[in-house]
Amino acid sequence: MTLLTEYQNLIVGSIGFAGVIFTLWFNSKEAREQRRDERQHERQALRVALMEELKINRHSLKENMDSLKQPKKVGGAFIPTDPMDDAYRSFVPKIGLLSQAEVSKVMGAYLSLRTYNAKLFLVGVPVDTSPRHVEVPAKNFPLLAAMQEGLLGPIDQAIEVLSHACDTG
Repeated sequence: MTLLTEYQNLIVGSIGFAGVIFTLWFNSKEAREQRRDERQHERQALRVALMEELKINRHSLKENMDSLKQPKKVGGAFIPTDPMDDAYRSFVPKIGLLSQAEVSKVMGAYLSLRTYNAKLFLVGVPVDTSPRHVEVPAKNFPLLAAMQEGLLGPIDQAIEVLSHACDTG
């Protein structure tokens, strides 16, 4: 008993120190798990936003392609030159959250869209009434349709890889 009394401060101090160490370990483990969950949520939100924006771009292209097939009485079509990539631009700093395959397909799709928008000035002429549109003459409709058709592949591939990643988590 005298031995216990003699070392009670050391024993109590050791137990208290072990408790502090355990608490620090447990809190750091919880913080890591919370951060992992936050990153997973950010990753999923990024995937969904990019996928939906690409779907909007795809839908717009399909509508444009369908309208080009309709017989026109006017001499051309007004096509917007601004890319619809606001979500992509705002999420570029977080693109590293995605896998390499996702980044490759998403960047490929958006770079294709930007290239398409730059090429519009080669098949159409700027419009005085709107700096964000070009007028494509009817004679260039087949070329414009081919340009738009060429965008569907990269966009579909990006949507597919993002959709698959969303499904698998």
